[in-house]
Amino acid sequence: MRKLFVLFLWLFLLLFVVASLYISFTSYLASRDRMILTNVSTFLLKMREGERRIQLPYPDQTVIVYTEKPSGERYMSANATGPLDRDKYSYVTRSLRSGTLYMYVRKIDPLDYLLFVSREPLYTGLLVASLLLYLSIFYFTVREFELAQGGRLTEEFLSRVKALRLTLATVKVLPEESVNEMKKVVDSILKYRPSKK
Repeated sequence: MRKLFVLFLWLFLLLFVVASLYISFTSYLASRDRMILTNVSTFLLKMREGERRIQLPYPDQTVIVYTEKPSGERYMSANATGPLDRDKYSYVTRSLRSGTLYMYVRKIDPLDYLLFVSREPLYTGLLVASLLLYLSIFYFTVREFELAQGGRLTEEFLSRVKALRLTLATVKVLPEESVNEMKKVVDSILKYRPSKK
């Protein structure tokens, strides 16, 4: 019954850790979406004003290029002229009535997620607290089970020592048989002795 309770406690705390990861990751995605939408809206507003090379607020998140069909005029974000690592970006191309839109959006990166969590103290605290709680409860309950197992080994060890004492007491009565029996008991004690920590 106790082991079942501890198992449910471990599962509950593991669920708590997973929930804190989920909360922080969804917040990271919301922040990332906010940056992408800010870039797109800035691009559209500046394009309407007639700027050809548009500076985006978050240039590491998106690269946008728009080409008009009849005139061939090109509007692009300022980061579109530099080298682009295509493995880090997913892209979409849309043909519209008045032109073609090319948009590169940075893929989700675990390092970006960890940087986001480290910058936000709420999510850092939530993750660290849940992990520490889980690991501490896990450690102490495992130690308790190890001590309980060690207690059973100690009882068995004590019964073997009592048998050895009884054999030593009878050594004067039956000397040869007692010595052989004592050797067997000592061998079994050495075989089943509790490990020292």
